[in-house]
Amino acid sequence: MGKAGKLLGAFASAYAVVGAVAVALMMLHITADVVAKFVFNSPLPGTIAIVSQFYMVFATFLPLAMVERSNSHISVEIIVVNFPRRLQDVLAMLATSLGTIIFGLLTWRALIEAGRKYRVGTFSYEDGYKILTWPTYYIVPAGTALLTLVLFYKVACYFTAHIDDAGKDGSAQDGAA
Repeated sequence: MGKAGKLLGAFASAYAVVGAVAVALMMLHITADVVAKFVFNSPLPGTIAIVSQFYMVFATFLPLAMVERSNSHISVEIIVVNFPRRLQDVLAMLATSLGTIIFGLLTWRALIEAGRKYRVGTFSYEDGYKILTWPTYYIVPAGTALLTLVLFYKVACYFTAHIDDAGKDGSAQDGAA
């Protein structure tokens, strides 16, 4: 289990770095577009399509696994914190199991959609430029597939009482009880 956790952690970190690079590139691209528009009266062609179809997709879907791995998703624990620790653990395991199923199905469906977009050669047309967008449809299943694996690993940690490499086991967070 330890090697699997380390491998998932490495992939999650790499995905998160790519997502962070996408955010930095998006900021640079938008800044360059604004400067080009107001200084040279000639905005960069395709900025809206590139930002919305490329940068935003990378920044949204690739870091999901890293956020889950570090238990950093938003959670509301108003009622659950008053439950006994064992019940909190059972609820967390059930929620993680449900998340595994849902994101597994989302991965499968997104991969089918990406294949369709590839076959038809999906593109955006902006300012007289054709911008191929079908490749970005593969980012969604890439990000959700890794998230599914991280969730599955967490479920396995619940059932084996294994403490993963991030120093957290499958149980509820330390501050929850």
